[in-house]
Amino acid sequence: MNSHAPRRHHGLTLAELLAGLAILALLAAASYPVFGGLLARQQVTLAADRLAASLALARATALARRLEVTLQPLPGEATLGPGWQLVAADGDPDRRAVLAVVEPGMPCLWVTLRQTARGTNVLKFLPVGYSRSEQGGFQAATFTLGCRGEQRQVRLGAQGRIRLCTPGRDADCDATESSGPP
Repeated sequence: MNSHAPRRHHGLTLAELLAGLAILALLAAASYPVFGGLLARQQVTLAADRLAASLALARATALARRLEVTLQPLPGEATLGPGWQLVAADGDPDRRAVLAVVEPGMPCLWVTLRQTARGTNVLKFLPVGYSRSEQGGFQAATFTLGCRGEQRQVRLGAQGRIRLCTPGRDADCDATESSGPP
């Protein structure tokens, strides 16, 4: 072998390493808003699924136990954004049992409830499984959940049918008047 042949060095120089890190930082900065949107969409979808499951549990419990079951905000809260609970009552106001408590744990989550009976964030299921208003009529409700511009709706028909949809993506799913919390 020739001892005068130039040696080949394997690896990166400091300049190449710094250039690669700079490109990686630019790509990370450019993808952050997209990642934030994906995370918000996933959080809203998870919260909507949990709300739909809570509504199904409330209806099934009302039917099975022949009790009135109420979905209502957590104690001390005015809205459903921080979470909700299912409470069963057998006619005696002193004998109310908390069946489930759901706390989504998402600081940006907001939940609005639009229903045929206005003014409350409470939804009741009678022992026959129908949701009813305080006035006694059938009650349909639409819950709109949102976080950082992402929205999802949970719709409850008067006879208990639950449907999930996304405003702007599903044809028969209406968008709310505003894109932020009420």
